[in-house]
Amino acid sequence: MYILKPEMAQELKQTTSQIYTDTPNTLFNSKSVATIGDICTVKLIQDEIIPNLMIVDYKTKRNVKLTQKQMSVIESVKCKSVEVDNESGTISQQLYFEIKKAIKSEITTKIIVNGEEDLATLPVIKHSKIGAKVIYGMPDKGMVVVDVNQQAKERANKLLERMLVK
Repeated sequence: MYILKPEMAQELKQTTSQIYTDTPNTLFNSKSVATIGDICTVKLIQDEIIPNLMIVDYKTKRNVKLTQKQMSVIESVKCKSVEVDNESGTISQQLYFEIKKAIKSEITTKIIVNGEEDLATLPVIKHSKIGAKVIYGMPDKGMVVVDVNQQAKERANKLLERMLVK
């Protein structure tokens, strides 16, 4: 299990990528798309982009439940579905394993997290192929699109290496 060190929290809230309020055109032709967060997952599905990997917890802003309409948008995607437990501020072994497995299998997968999914972005970037798009939500701001390249993979790796490991 990876555990976020308190001094890393602020650093992870910063992004060097652009924040979008609408789905960027570059996503419409992407072969590999992963979403972390319910609102960006709903937005992409509504725009007819089905992510290869969706990581959701059926909540937004940590504890506000999705509306029935938002939940049905996510549920409308017929795909492999896996449930995992993951506490806030951590990446559980189970979550890490399912992310790695889903990316490797190339089967459209929805990982439903009991707990919190925010830090899942790091292992998704680490294990995604170069050229993949990883999208995660920034509450009240929009969504961040990470173009997976060597630099993004190295940053994710370095952040994971700095976390506590149990």
